[in-house]
Amino acid sequence: MSKLISVLLLLSSLALAQSSSDQSLSVHHLTNVKSSLRPAQLLEAESIYHSACWEVQREFHKDASQPCPHVTVIVGTERNEIHSRRAQDGEIWMKKWDPIVFARGVVVLTFGQMLTQDVIVQLGNRALQHSSAATDVARLK
Repeated sequence: MSKLISVLLLLSSLALAQSSSDQSLSVHHLTNVKSSLRPAQLLEAESIYHSACWEVQREFHKDASQPCPHVTVIVGTERNEIHSRRAQDGEIWMKKWDPIVFARGVVVLTFGQMLTQDVIVQLGNRALQHSSAATDVARLK
């Protein structure tokens, strides 16, 4: 029964979908058309999206030509959450449209995209090297 409800919610949300002009993000509504983003809010979301991606890339000195992740925003959920699956688009779930929650979600998803398996291995190896160096220095005292 719960699978049926999930499928019905998904199908109804697809009927109430909006997309940004550059298709970088899509917005789905679980409740009704009244919760749809106004055109000004959709433009705001697109601007926040690009700004958040740029800030993360600038902060971590990444190539600005790296594409930002495609983000699906779901409005009308029970709580605000960020869902990231490395092989798929990230999702930002919001009770209602909130630019602050959205900006933070895009930051997390953009950073998550940059954190590839190679980067995870490199950072882990550096952490092990630094922890060994710190232990050796502590033993000298």
